[in-house]
Amino acid sequence: MGNATLRVRRSGPRVVAPDDVPVWPFDLAPARHMTLAEGLLEPGASYRPHAHRTIEQVTYVLAGRVRVTSFDQNADQPQSVELEAGECIVSLPRETIEFACAGDAPARVLFVTSPPYPADHSDTIVLDEHQSHADQG
Repeated sequence: MGNATLRVRRSGPRVVAPDDVPVWPFDLAPARHMTLAEGLLEPGASYRPHAHRTIEQVTYVLAGRVRVTSFDQNADQPQSVELEAGECIVSLPRETIEFACAGDAPARVLFVTSPPYPADHSDTIVLDEHQSHADQG
């Protein structure tokens, strides 16, 4: 058995997430408590609002600008923030989240999730619009 920390990791084949973001997942075996994927947001593109049932997610911007929209429980409406390279946001279970490329060049992001994101996408709830936690199916 080799040293897992010294194993080179490369992204796998492209997968389209339920919110329509193309992602390239990484094989992190033998890690059991997280997943990692790189996403590409095209200029002018907005992706579908969604929430995760049990997953906590860190979205880290590698390049470009990303507008992130989430439902603000305190304001009872969606709120947006723009991220630049080197910035991240954290999404908790059942918080809605939506991504859009906010620049003229593609945006590259890393998605880190815990617990691991299931390959069958069963943890994702795709929504028509942002809504409070209580309104999600």
